[in-house]
Amino acid sequence: MENNQGGGNKKVYVAIIALLLLINGVALFLLYSENKAKKDLGEQKVALEQEYKSLNDTLNSKIVELEQFKGKNAELDSMITFQQAEIENQKKTISGLFAKGKMTSNELANAKQMIAKYETSIAEMKKQIEQLAAEKQVLTTQNQQLSTDLSTEKQTTIQLSEQNKGLSKKVELGSLLQLRNLTIDGISKKKNGKEVTEKKAKKTESLRISFETGDNKILEAGSVSLYVRILNAKGETISVADQGSGSLKLADSGESIQYTKKADFDWSQTNKKVAVYWSQNINEAGTYKIEIYQSGYLIGQGQALLK
Repeated sequence: MENNQGGGNKKVYVAIIALLLLINGVALFLLYSENKAKKDLGEQKVALEQEYKSLNDTLNSKIVELEQFKGKNAELDSMITFQQAEIENQKKTISGLFAKGKMTSNELANAKQMIAKYETSIAEMKKQIEQLAAEKQVLTTQNQQLSTDLSTEKQTTIQLSEQNKGLSKKVELGSLLQLRNLTIDGISKKKNGKEVTEKKAKKTESLRISFETGDNKILEAGSVSLYVRILNAKGETISVADQGSGSLKLADSGESIQYTKKADFDWSQTNKKVAVYWSQNINEAGTYKIEIYQSGYLIGQGQALLK
């Protein structure tokens, strides 16, 4: 009887020990699992923080990069501003989760989703930047080509203009008369109208400037104007306004000079004899110089001595 009672107690002790061992095993497993979960969560948080920092730095650089393209495209400006605001909100949300110091599994999953969206936004911005840069490069190339074409056309225009100026100059010079047999005489008239050559200034009533034009097929037929300049013995231009004197501009220098008389005559492209008379301020003795101009060019000159 006592042996049976001792055997029963022994079985109870064994059962209690086995139960305690089981409880301890379960507790150790749960503790291990909890510690491992905490460790895994901590490692994931550290990795997430590193990923967030990297993405944050990338975003900041992209924001700066995007700023360079603002002001060039109104539609893109609006898109950039919207994306920047959206990403800034995402950053604040994720930062708030990290700032808590402890994240649940759901919060961790949400953070990962936000970061994934974050990456997508950066990729979209990068794509837009690349597209805009490509379009800008195309426009730059087109503008450079257009500038080159315009420069070439401008240079061609300048060359043609210079050629035209050269041709016009040749025509202008070719149209100048080549005066021949230029003579300057002091004369007086008899009662019968006959002209008498004089050598003395006191007897001279007028100066007669005579010349031949020669042939010229370039100068168009019609009225031709020549300008006669008479300089007295002192080298002064004789100029009397009410007798038709005036001023002309020299073709080569652009300088304005006075002329004494304008001589107009009909021109038919063949040799013509022309005589020009002048009677004012020629009574002083000395050498009178004569210059004849056409279109601002000196085409003839001579002199006469009156004693």
